[in-house]
Amino acid sequence: MKTSTRLLKYILPYSVSIAIAVLCTFFIAICEMGYLSILADTIDAINVIDNKGLPTSVEFLKKLPDQYKITISLADTRAALMLVTYVALSILALFLIKGILSFIHKYSMARVGQKLILHLRNDLYNRLLHFPLRFFSERRTGDIMSRGTNDMSMLQNAVNSLADVIKAGATVIVVLVMMIITSWQLTILTALIFPPAIYVINRFGRRIKGASSRIQEKVADISSYLERTIFGIKIIKSFATEDWERQRFTQENKQKYSAAMKRVRLSAYFLPIIEIITALGLVSVFWLGFWQVITGRLSTGWFIAFIGMVGSIYKPVKTLGTFNAAFQQALASADRIFEIMDTHPEPHDIPGAIEIPTIKGDVVFSDVTFAYNGSKSVLENINLEARAGETIALVGPSGAGKSTLVSLLTRFYEIKNGDISIDGQSISGVTLKSLREQVGLVPQETVIFGGTVRENVAYGKFNATEEEVIHAAKSANAHEFIEKLPRGYDTPIGERGAQISGGQRQRLAIARAILKNPRILILDEATSSLDTESESLIQEALENLMSDRTTFVIAHRLSTVVNADKIVVMNNGEIVESGTHSQLMEHNGLYSKLCEAQFRSN
Repeated sequence: MKTSTRLLKYILPYSVSIAIAVLCTFFIAICEMGYLSILADTIDAINVIDNKGLPTSVEFLKKLPDQYKITISLADTRAALMLVTYVALSILALFLIKGILSFIHKYSMARVGQKLILHLRNDLYNRLLHFPLRFFSERRTGDIMSRGTNDMSMLQNAVNSLADVIKAGATVIVVLVMMIITSWQLTILTALIFPPAIYVINRFGRRIKGASSRIQEKVADISSYLERTIFGIKIIKSFATEDWERQRFTQENKQKYSAAMKRVRLSAYFLPIIEIITALGLVSVFWLGFWQVITGRLSTGWFIAFIGMVGSIYKPVKTLGTFNAAFQQALASADRIFEIMDTHPEPHDIPGAIEIPTIKGDVVFSDVTFAYNGSKSVLENINLEARAGETIALVGPSGAGKSTLVSLLTRFYEIKNGDISIDGQSISGVTLKSLREQVGLVPQETVIFGGTVRENVAYGKFNATEEEVIHAAKSANAHEFIEKLPRGYDTPIGERGAQISGGQRQRLAIARAILKNPRILILDEATSSLDTESESLIQEALENLMSDRTTFVIAHRLSTVVNADKIVVMNNGEIVESGTHSQLMEHNGLYSKLCEAQFRSN
């Protein structure tokens, strides 16, 4: 489906508002032509010696009683003042009507534009929320953000200018009708301007669209680079690589500059060519118009009015030409927005999917094999059972498949072979929402949202009471440090929790999970990057969280999982060992070697 057609679907719901705006623009154009008509008739009228042959607009003077009949001439001051008063009041009335109609037109079209962008932005965000994790791992954050901000702004600018385009179109139609009535010969001559102008508009429009696409791509690159720099600023400073980063950013910026200047050059060529074509037409109209006045085929007043019409049609035509360039830029941005929206969302619930009831927590992986995008399998024939309330530790070298395995439990990715069941119910047959509501996750990279402490703890359970929030914080060993913050639970903690330490952020994440009260818990190396004091506090908090829950722990420090009910050792996507700490140490396999290497390094 064409991009313009897809955009039209967002506009159609507001067709009534658009129709009202279009109707207003025609009346506005008629009012503008009314000024010229009155002025033309007035100019012709003041040259009439008596009341014979008056122009239509002052024909009423013939119908006045004899005692009020006047001879309109420049020498008759009273008559001239009466005529001027009539003209002034008429023009004032037209301005008043035009002002009211302009307000209705502008407001209606602005509402349409804002509503369109509102719905499009909401649709884009809703789609993003339902994209699979694979999408976000394959795409740059800056590129996604650029499409939701810069591209949306480009599209909104074009939509906002649509009001001027509709007005320009209505003006062109009304003015052309008036021009034909005034002098069809002059109108034909004027119309000769349009074919070459349209050719230029179309030719440059396509090239401007291509240049605009390139610009938006480079803006996305710059956004990604800025996001990368801000996120990694500590590493940049610690490695003293500011000069190298500046040079790389300068290159990205220069490429964006080059792309922008290409579009500037195209626009700079475009407008003068249009103006030259218009000027040739105007010169021709002046010559033929003066000839018609001299030969008596056209009155002086209406020739001046025709020149005014030509002048009034010039700006609308220029607006239409300029909008084409803006429209091509908007289409390029819309292409990028719809490209994101066309991404397949994560799998929907299958027909007949049920809401899983409150679970006990028995989990079984049966012959599970998984690969990303048809590539080599990262998990092979995984068979694993966890009974309700057990703690299962997943250990092994980096890349063994530990995180992938627990991601399948929450259906972040869908398996192709095998099955995963909870309490005997295959998770593929339950709704995603009901499944994820009963599975809690504490990741290695703690996610803290911009906002207050309270908002972060209560995330996912927004109706939590004050007592519930405080109880969760106490269970996570977070209450004490929260109370010391300037505003306690209402303290803003900055983007990504920048105002608090790593250990404090982790404890807030644990408090969030405690408040959610899941039956199955996933801890993804939750203490891998903490100091000893923070680790002991968090380990205690985790024990509170893990109590009476089925827990899967991905362990970096093996000392933290020695008391697990079962330790599962993975390597190259397979389970190579399984048992308790003592059993695995006696087996003298990979686990014992990992323990020896880690304890020796400590």
